[in-house]
Amino acid sequence: MKRCLIFSLLMMGLSLQPVMAVNPVMRYFTQLLDETRAEIAIGELMREQFLSEFPEYLKIAADNEMTARMRKLAESSSRSELSYNVLVIDSDIPDEIPLPGGTLVVTSGLLAAATTSDQRDFILARNVMHIVLKHPMKLIKNEGLYPTILNQLKTRPESRNPQILRKVLRDYLRNIPKLDHKKADLQGILLTNSPEKTRKAAIEMLKSFSIRIWPVLPWDTGDLPARIAELEKLKLPE
Repeated sequence: MKRCLIFSLLMMGLSLQPVMAVNPVMRYFTQLLDETRAEIAIGELMREQFLSEFPEYLKIAADNEMTARMRKLAESSSRSELSYNVLVIDSDIPDEIPLPGGTLVVTSGLLAAATTSDQRDFILARNVMHIVLKHPMKLIKNEGLYPTILNQLKTRPESRNPQILRKVLRDYLRNIPKLDHKKADLQGILLTNSPEKTRKAAIEMLKSFSIRIWPVLPWDTGDLPARIAELEKLKLPE
C-alpha cells in the first residue's frame, strides 16, 4: 500500500511543471517587449518635453508626407511595427534629431538642403536605422540618463519634475553627435529602392554640409569627413 502511494505521488510530481520554471525563449521575447514598451514611453515623454521647450514664434508641426515616406522605408527594416513620425521645425539651421521609439525631428533647413528625393530618402532611412539599432536608447543609457527618466515615467504626469526632464532632454541633445552615424548611414542606404543612387546623393549632400557647416560646428555634425569617406568606399551588392 505504501509503495503504491509513493509511486502515485511520484507520478503526480513528474506530471506537474515546476512552479519556478520559465521558458527561456518566452523570457527573451518578454524582455524584448518590455524594452520596446519602455523605449516608446521614453520617446513619447521626450517628445512632449521637446515640444514644450519651444517658444511660440518657432513653428513645429507634423509632416504627413515625410512620415509616410519614413514608414515606407521602415517596412524593409526589422522594426517596421514602430509608429514612425516626422516633426519639422521652422529653422534655417540643418539639423536632425532621432528620438527613441520612432520620432524624428528635422529642421526646414535640412529639408531645403536635401534638394533631391534620394537625399530626403537618405535622411529618413538613416534615422530609421538609428531607431532600429536603438542608438537613441544606447545613448540614454551610456550617458546615465536611463534611471532618471524611468523614475519620471513612474511618477504621475502632474507630479513630474520639469527641471529634471529639461536636463535629461538637453543632455540627450548635446550628445547626439555620439550616435553611430556611420553605421546608420551605411545600413540606411540599404533600405532604399536604389542604394547606389542614394549613396551618391548622400555623398553630394554631406559634402555640401562639410563646406558650409563642418568648419563652423565640427563637434555637432557627427564627423562629416569620416562619414563621407565610409560612403565613398562602400561596396554595394550588384
